[in-house]
Amino acid sequence: MDSNRKGKLKRYFKNASRFVWGLGQGNQRETYAWLRNKGFDFTQGPYARVAEQLMQNPGIESILRRLVIPRVKERFSDKAIEFLRNCWHAGILPDVSLLKQYNIRDAYPFLEINTQFDYVERWGEFAGVWFEEIEPMFTEKDLR
Repeated sequence: MDSNRKGKLKRYFKNASRFVWGLGQGNQRETYAWLRNKGFDFTQGPYARVAEQLMQNPGIESILRRLVIPRVKERFSDKAIEFLRNCWHAGILPDVSLLKQYNIRDAYPFLEINTQFDYVERWGEFAGVWFEEIEPMFTEKDLR
């Protein structure tokens, strides 16, 4: 990964509104246990401090390969990702009923859903990072 892309992805990671774009395993304690289970070593502290440590070692590329990509693949089927990607590229928000057809129960971090009125409110901040930066950077083999 070139230094320009690496810097951009590091900034996206550090400035995300949720730690690891909300892909963690629940609360802070559960997410930190998940990180350790995945082989990441860090000193416990606030999310920003842990994110900075992860940026130093093992680095953004390893975070993407070992955490982000596997977690997205675990939560979303290939067909669901393809559907979301097509909607993203077309510039449309998918209807909630279509999410159900693709077995997407929790569309976060790709989409933000208004559960009170049951509609897709907006794209989540992760959608652009995933579809415009992460996905194109890795081969299909890496994403499986």
